[in-house]
Amino acid sequence: MRKSKLGEGDGRWIVKERDDGKNCNGWHWSEVSLTEWSKQRLTEVLVGIQAMEEGSSKGFCKITALEKCTGDVTVQSRKQKKFPLYELELKLKWEGQLWDDSGKVQTEAKGKITIPDLSEETYDDLEMTVTVDDETNAKMPLKEAMRKAGAKKIREVCSTWVAELKKNVYAGDASAMVAKKPAAERVNNQYVVSNNESKKTSQIKISYNFTPPPHVLYETLLDTNRIRGATASDASMSKEVGGKFMMFSGSVEGENVKLTPYSSEEDKAVIEWKWRFNTWQPGQFSKVTITLTGKDGQTKLELVQTGVPEDEKERTEKGWNGLLFDRLKAMLGGSVIR
Repeated sequence: MRKSKLGEGDGRWIVKERDDGKNCNGWHWSEVSLTEWSKQRLTEVLVGIQAMEEGSSKGFCKITALEKCTGDVTVQSRKQKKFPLYELELKLKWEGQLWDDSGKVQTEAKGKITIPDLSEETYDDLEMTVTVDDETNAKMPLKEAMRKAGAKKIREVCSTWVAELKKNVYAGDASAMVAKKPAAERVNNQYVVSNNESKKTSQIKISYNFTPPPHVLYETLLDTNRIRGATASDASMSKEVGGKFMMFSGSVEGENVKLTPYSSEEDKAVIEWKWRFNTWQPGQFSKVTITLTGKDGQTKLELVQTGVPEDEKERTEKGWNGLLFDRLKAMLGGSVIR
């Protein structure tokens, strides 16, 4: 029997002289793992989901972490056809708070959501279990918000992820998905700053409108759990003058210099911080002044930051907008003022 030569006959033959000779024309069975991409992408789309109406001045309830993602996601190829296979078990962490009319924390709760099977047979009608730590009657409104509104959004997001997975696979983009960098690395890159000492400094000005009144924003910016919830990272805030604070798992650190609680007479509150990235030169701080002014029952936030190294101005401003205020806006309701 005459064997096929390069450039002749049936393209299914494995021809060692060809670049694709290992699997000529994609005819033979192969498998590519997209498990790591899936864990990263599911973290991006699930963490931050809100279970309470945006703009609510009564509190928040949101997904804070993808604690567990086990199983496999693969792309299998055979006879020039590609198809994804996925079967995952997910466990999410959530937390929330209810506030009284003065913005004080009335109730807070944490819990978990278990999704035993995310697969082709279940993705459009996911089974999930919502639990709350130390269940009490006071915490039930938060659990119910996550069980109803939160679960609905989780199902929608998981369906969107499945559609994205299939679209990329059928478009032949699996290799690009494998090469995608972890989400945490991209986020951290916005906060990692140069160790080079900069003599020139800049000023940053940022303005936002928030739905809740000034006293709620004032309490939020000084509350450890609310900052943790908004940023989905560790934080430790102080409500005392001279007290130290830390945000973004230590990337940002500083001290309360001046705290002026909300006054109904002036209809505003003021927070003044010594503020630095932990990668700045030792002892190098900037000055941050946040003024919260009442505006038609809502709040106008104005931030002025001085002493920012010139070569880090853009990075610092993006951090304020993308990693704090935009997330607080999603949690509390509001808009950026350009």
